[in-house]
Amino acid sequence: MKQAILVVAFGSTVDSAREHQIDAVVNRIKEKYTDYEVRLAFSSRIIVKRLRDRGIEIPTEQGALDALIGEGYTDIYVQPLHFTGGEEFDKLKHNILNHERAQELNTLRVGRPLVYYMGQEEHPNDYQILIDTFVTSISVSNEDGLLLIGHGGLGSGNSAYGYLQYQLIRSGLNHIRVATLENAPYVADVAVPWEWLDGKKPNKIYVHPLLLVLGDHALNDLFGDEEDSVVNVLKEAGYEVEEMHHALGEYTEIQDIYCQHIQDCIDDIYGKRSSHRPAIPNVK
Repeated sequence: MKQAILVVAFGSTVDSAREHQIDAVVNRIKEKYTDYEVRLAFSSRIIVKRLRDRGIEIPTEQGALDALIGEGYTDIYVQPLHFTGGEEFDKLKHNILNHERAQELNTLRVGRPLVYYMGQEEHPNDYQILIDTFVTSISVSNEDGLLLIGHGGLGSGNSAYGYLQYQLIRSGLNHIRVATLENAPYVADVAVPWEWLDGKKPNKIYVHPLLLVLGDHALNDLFGDEEDSVVNVLKEAGYEVEEMHHALGEYTEIQDIYCQHIQDCIDDIYGKRSSHRPAIPNVK
């Protein structure tokens, strides 16, 4: 039996971002799973092509799966580095599980993104785990505000950001807000009227990306000179702003959450039906 872990990120053309924010996660996984072959793939075909044009070879998830099967690996566990479920994760999962050679494998499973389960039944609350292990470790006074900025997107996966805000409020962390770059909740809606929750206006707002990778595009949207960048929207609203130029992939707390999701995938503990629920009957 030959076992492999395939780590899949959307990708980045920025060398420093790959090294410090993607490779850092992969290297942590390699440290913990020494009995497995651990490889990296990117799901963005555009990024894969641009890197190839520069002589840098990182395969797509389908190409990496082809290679592993061709080398005789029989049990493959795919861990996405997505923040949450949604269109990109669904597409990746479909591509993996419907691979033309999937039937040759003993085991082919896809792990879950950083936040996915919400604590229902016997499942973990990934959002609370993220808050307890990572968000609360960001050093910000309760007299200041912390704005976590995700990418956002279309479809139901975007609701993860609203649920994270809900969990933060339930945890009593009223000085923390969540917004996205591409969709609701927008910065102007949740950050500019900051005192909507408890009537307190923060002395200063710390802006921290809720992104695996902090590339040039995200840096400009967050901290750029344009008037609609996140920091300038906040400054225009009268806030003092502190920029935190760190991506999620840099943090061991985040790396270890992904490692736990890999272990959950290997053990298949959440792929089974809940113990107190009846089996789905066969209907002819």
